[in-house]
Amino acid sequence: MKAKILTYLKINIPFLCLLCCLATLASFKTMTQNDKIMQQEEPEKFLCIEIYGKKGSNVKVRLNDIPVSELLIENEKGYGNSLTLVNYYAIPGINTLSVYPLSQKGTATIRLVRYNKGEITGENNGETLLKIEIENDDTPIHKKIELSANRKRWSWIDTDIINGKKSKEEAITFSKSFYKIMEQNDISKMIAAADPILNYEILSKPKTSKEKLIKEWTKGLNMVFTEKEIYDDINSISIKLNPIANGKLFEVTREDGSFLFRTSDKNEFPVGFKSIIGRKNGVWKFYH
Repeated sequence: MKAKILTYLKINIPFLCLLCCLATLASFKTMTQNDKIMQQEEPEKFLCIEIYGKKGSNVKVRLNDIPVSELLIENEKGYGNSLTLVNYYAIPGINTLSVYPLSQKGTATIRLVRYNKGEITGENNGETLLKIEIENDDTPIHKKIELSANRKRWSWIDTDIINGKKSKEEAITFSKSFYKIMEQNDISKMIAAADPILNYEILSKPKTSKEKLIKEWTKGLNMVFTEKEIYDDINSISIKLNPIANGKLFEVTREDGSFLFRTSDKNEFPVGFKSIIGRKNGVWKFYH
């Protein structure tokens, strides 16, 4: 198995998923074994979730009830692995790592691991904080770990609990409204709706100004969301709200599980936006 070197390149593309076709979007959160390079400037230490699967193992992993990684191996004799950066999903104090088997075959090893900048990744590298080994069946596994109380406090932690009927109605209204914003190619409103995500970047990279980030997002979004894009009729789409983060956030999809906030499949290369929303101080926005 090849190792990967965690290197921080001088680039900042928080909307990388927007530059890819839909197939890439669907698996963006999972960094697979093809000599991928971690692209971040900060911090000096960071958290990753690694999955190592064998014999056709299929598993999904959540950190603090937020979907962060998934490994699907179609060949029953196949094996593979994934690596996902999870700094934004970790909280000060008690964290819960959850593993959900998606098949009844194969085995998997899941690690929550801390790496230093420039460190080589791999099954035996980094500082293992928590390790789960499973033989796939229908039983989810949840394990807790306490992380430093000095960790950064991401804004999603302080969002409202949104498990009531009124909250769900508001979320649907926001989702339809934002889809219209995408259709209108209103880049400034798209960026405004993603303000918490920009603030994550500022918190992680204090040397980067918000003005610079907004300029980069504006340039990138204008490259991929053009007036030529074809959209679906939002009123014909069945919107599904998947509660995550223990009732603090929704992952918004279509009934078939695909992204809601994307252009139509009629495009040669459909592109999409973020998929997780939450409410804070009465305002709905996108969160990491």
